[in-house]
Amino acid sequence: MGLQNLAMEKLGKVYIVGAGPGPADLLTLKAHNCIKAADVILYDALISKDVRALFPENAELIFVGKRAGDGVDVTERQNSIHQKIEKHAKQGKVVVRVKSGDPMIFSRGAEETSFLLEKNIPFEVVPGISAFNAASAEFGVPLTDRRGSNSLHLLSGRDVAGKLLSVKQLVSIVENRGTAVIYMGTKVLEEIYEALDTVHRECIQTTIVSRSGRWDAQKFKGTLEEMVALNSETPVKTPALIYLRMEC
Repeated sequence: MGLQNLAMEKLGKVYIVGAGPGPADLLTLKAHNCIKAADVILYDALISKDVRALFPENAELIFVGKRAGDGVDVTERQNSIHQKIEKHAKQGKVVVRVKSGDPMIFSRGAEETSFLLEKNIPFEVVPGISAFNAASAEFGVPLTDRRGSNSLHLLSGRDVAGKLLSVKQLVSIVENRGTAVIYMGTKVLEEIYEALDTVHRECIQTTIVSRSGRWDAQKFKGTLEEMVALNSETPVKTPALIYLRMEC
């Protein structure tokens, strides 16, 4: 029986890298090293110019971010990203998937790691500074405080199906001396306000940080009612985070 030539796939490695809030000096050393070693880089719309300036000249750069009004289905876009990652990894390349903030916090990192596990493609997740603690550090917004907050909770304004966050859960968090941080929440702030009773409307202290890590970053602070009025009159620029705590 003659020898049979079998085509062997030479797998590369995928690094899912957190690029932090924007400034390149907030990248971890490991994230920087991964970027420098990349053959292929897939990056999102929120990756700053500072970070993009670190991309190697000889690397293939693939933009996979969302464009406003592009009409592409979320699932379709994500599947396309998966296919691109798989294609280049199976060519034996070092593939670096650069994501803003931390890859595993509201960033579809879970979907990408599940895909890589299913395809038996070697990968590593490199954490990054997420928006919630970057904005906290930039503007001095306390996440926990022994005088008023003993827990931290990260929430999304809407879930993947578009359902509003649980206002009951939010009330429980703030009533139990917790700090609630809402990602992607400016468009649902008024809905949250309308769902609360008078006591919570008046007692929930609200801080909104807009575009943390960028030149036009801003902080707004007041009662929930004041922040709803502000956002209604002049919508806060995104990306933005909302910090909520009980103050009475």
